[in-house]
Amino acid sequence: MPTTTSVLTVLAGILAVISLAVYFFGIPPELKRAMEKKALETMGENKASYLMKDQLSKIPESDQQNVNEVKNGLGNALGGGLKNPIGEKTGDLGDDLTSGFTGR
Repeated sequence: MPTTTSVLTVLAGILAVISLAVYFFGIPPELKRAMEKKALETMGENKASYLMKDQLSKIPESDQQNVNEVKNGLGNALGGGLKNPIGEKTGDLGDDLTSGFTGR
């Protein structure tokens, strides 16, 4: 019967080997894309709508309430308009075109 110490040592060794493999070889691009797609699905977004909202949120802040309201409304409108199959295909196409630069 293995002891608790030996079981934990084996588990730690397996985790260390997996960590080293990921460190040296990285995560395969297909797995990265699948994980990203699953995360965006969980948030109710797709690649294009998420990027659109992200870019609009980078507009410099202002003390004026009207500017902030317009920025939020525009981000939701444009991002929400891309929450469909066309937006998903647009995001995938963007990934395919930039895969050489981003490593995805």
